Amino acid sequence: MDDILIPNELSRRRFLKAGAAVGGLGLAACAGFSSEGESTTGGGAAGGAAGGSGTPIPGISNKDIEGKTNITVWFWDAGLKYAVTEFNKTNKKNINVKFVKLGFDDTHQKLLTSLAAGSGAPDVCALEIGLIGGFASKGGLADLKEAPYDGGEFEKDMVPYKWKHGSAQDGRLIAMPWDIGPAGLWYREDLLKKAGLPTDPDEVQKRIKTWEDWFQLGEDLKKKTPKTSLFADAFNDVYIPMVEQQGHGWFDGNKLQFEEKALKPLQRAVEVRKRKIDADIDWWGPEWNTALKKDVFAGMGIACWMQTGLTQSHPEHVGKWRVIKAPEGNYNWGGSFLSIPEQGKNKDAAWEFVKYVCCTKEGQNAIFKATGIFPAYKPAWEDPIYDQGVEFYGGQKTFRLWTEIAADIPGNAVHPSDRQANDILGNEVTKIEQQGKDPAKALKDAETEALKRIKNIES
Repeated sequence: MDDILIPNELSRRRFLKAGAAVGGLGLAACAGFSSEGESTTGGGAAGGAAGGSGTPIPGISNKDIEGKTNITVWFWDAGLKYAVTEFNKTNKKNINVKFVKLGFDDTHQKLLTSLAAGSGAPDVCALEIGLIGGFASKGGLADLKEAPYDGGEFEKDMVPYKWKHGSAQDGRLIAMPWDIGPAGLWYREDLLKKAGLPTDPDEVQKRIKTWEDWFQLGEDLKKKTPKTSLFADAFNDVYIPMVEQQGHGWFDGNKLQFEEKALKPLQRAVEVRKRKIDADIDWWGPEWNTALKKDVFAGMGIACWMQTGLTQSHPEHVGKWRVIKAPEGNYNWGGSFLSIPEQGKNKDAAWEFVKYVCCTKEGQNAIFKATGIFPAYKPAWEDPIYDQGVEFYGGQKTFRLWTEIAADIPGNAVHPSDRQANDILGNEVTKIEQQGKDPAKALKDAETEALKRIKNIES
């Protein structure tokens, strides 16, 4: 199980440079910002044993209620409390959900430890997209398409690519899709206006038909406002989206696809850096935050969940962002699932809760309206809120745009070694950016290393 052990310290730089799409991308997405305004990448309950009370959540009790079927749920974000509260109030099957908020690392590591030990797992546990492949190859998680579950009936209502991500290569549904990360190109309306460039999303969308069009916009912006680049980091804002446009993960069956999926995106990122279209600033850290405040960059290639983080950290920019679809294909960045460990003693009650959170309009939108965590369950999109203008985006109807993007994203089955492959490639991507290594040579070296270290794959 070493291929999915979670490190104690998570480096956003390491994972964001790690080839896009697998371990680090979802990590940044779902663990970078909490709905409570706190970092969720670490902390939580102490490591080690699978038990632990986790971080207390105001308004949520973790105590058993006598006379009820009590189930325990682990997740790393306090946003789940909105569904827990509604479920506990409205369910008619005498079920009480106890929500335990752990750190991102702890949620996965404790589940892994519990599955290996055969005891200690919760009744329901969240999994993140970058780590689900490793769990899919192990035993211990229930197939939600087999009795006593009836998960297969919800396939038609789920975003197709997300359903594939929750399924093992042998067809088992080991985790029910919960939230997604439809992504696009963001830009600051005020900064483009200052440069005399088009700002209306429809006009900008018509102009940006190809990635080269987007890069040309960056050059035009730089000419008009020399101190402002179009985006912060070519390897985050160009390379990652271009990889994700081809579908999530690094394998087609057991065939490794480093060169097929990453060569062109890496070459374009290197080109963008040479053309000085980006500001050459690492994402997430103090320098990035300072640059955002000082208008050093005017755009991003990022997912819908970024709205929550920016609202908390940069409220001065609320109303100034706009979004368009990425040229040459839509993409997703991040997302999570709910799983049911086989060792649980209350499977029927656990399944009732999973269905409420993931497979009902009420459960999905209780969380979405409170936190912005975007539903994978398409019927939830029928709520009128998805057709309203969004203040954060200056009145743009961005929620509906996210649904359009999500409905047209390619999907690949997860692979048990996605995370390990991602780390191997990430080391070479760092050499490209920091040392100027040739992308083609870097990818060949990454492939050689992966074939040496990962069993049962082919080039």
